[in-house]
Amino acid sequence: MDNVSKTETSEETLQTPDALASVLERIRGVGRVAVYYHYANGSEKATESDVSFFQWTSDSKRDKEELIGVLVVAEGASDKHIQNKLVVTLSSVLQISPHRIVIEEMELEE
Repeated sequence: MDNVSKTETSEETLQTPDALASVLERIRGVGRVAVYYHYANGSEKATESDVSFFQWTSDSKRDKEELIGVLVVAEGASDKHIQNKLVVTLSSVLQISPHRIVIEEMELEE
């Protein structure tokens, strides 16, 4: 398998929020993670689920829309070093500008 095939497989695997969250959770200090993608408005009529700014979706229709933002809620996000690491990682992996990535601390469950 050549590098191109490996890269395409990795990018396809990380297209779903669940898959990306699973990978991000493996980074030291990050803890549990929830990932929400925000897509550019498509030509399709907006539905109630399209109203929210950040959405959780794995619909195949989203494959054709442009990813324009990401919200990551992580347990370790209170640490500025972890926040920075997540922004750099997501910017590289998803090929979006760092200013389009929002990192928030996850509320700890008791």
